[in-house]
Amino acid sequence: MRKQMNIYRAVFLTIVAVALAAAQDKVTVPLSNPSQPATVKVHLIQGSITVTAGAPAGQVIVQPAGKANERERPPRGVPEGMHRIDTDRGGFDVEEDHNVVTIGGGRWGGMGGNVEVQVPVNTSLDLKSVNGGKIEVTGVNGDIEVENINSSIDLNNVSGSVVASSQNGHIVVTMNKVTPNKPMSFTTLNGKVDVTLPADTKARLRLKTMNGSVYSDFDVKMEPDASKPVVEDSRRENGKYVIRMDRSVYGSINGGGPDFRFETMNGSIMIHKK
Repeated sequence: MRKQMNIYRAVFLTIVAVALAAAQDKVTVPLSNPSQPATVKVHLIQGSITVTAGAPAGQVIVQPAGKANERERPPRGVPEGMHRIDTDRGGFDVEEDHNVVTIGGGRWGGMGGNVEVQVPVNTSLDLKSVNGGKIEVTGVNGDIEVENINSSIDLNNVSGSVVASSQNGHIVVTMNKVTPNKPMSFTTLNGKVDVTLPADTKARLRLKTMNGSVYSDFDVKMEPDASKPVVEDSRRENGKYVIRMDRSVYGSINGGGPDFRFETMNGSIMIHKK
């Protein structure tokens, strides 16, 4: 019985704790069900994330890509003749459970570590980074959620659906195929939003930029200006009286469809027809 339980755990739950000592180190994670799509989650405090399609079926390959602060200067006050002994190995934890692969920053939260991941084509992604570098994805087909606080997002030749947000960085996305009837969102505070969609994409566009312009080579059918105050009065239920002003403009492409949100505070919005 114990042997069967060990086999079951080996098949359905693989936990790999990796102390990554050099850039050539990498870990291959087998999926519990190779015939089904995978979901990969990468959450870093500091570091870039690069995800590419092309891993063998049923596998996810994880490897480090150097430090985020490779050119760190030595601190003042180091005596002459002394040399640095590098103990910053970063470390990553990789956990697989029922085709969900979670990559974390290890004991110290992944401070200073960049990570590269190879995945099967049909993979959904949940990627987050706070500081240190951009997030880049190439060739993946799935539901893609990306959040990068202080750098850019580049999604190249992806398919499926995308929710991408940044605080300080551009968002550039090129999509080969779009999941029908699924909303998408591309938002940043400081940077351009540049998205390329298949020519037959059906969508209702919500467009908003404070300091920039909106451009598109789609035939966008604009809706009448709907920027009137919306009043919400819930005082009878001990709530509040709220007036909301939405400065977005709306339009549709190819007859309309799910809502696609494009928003930036400081930058332009470009929507290309592929």
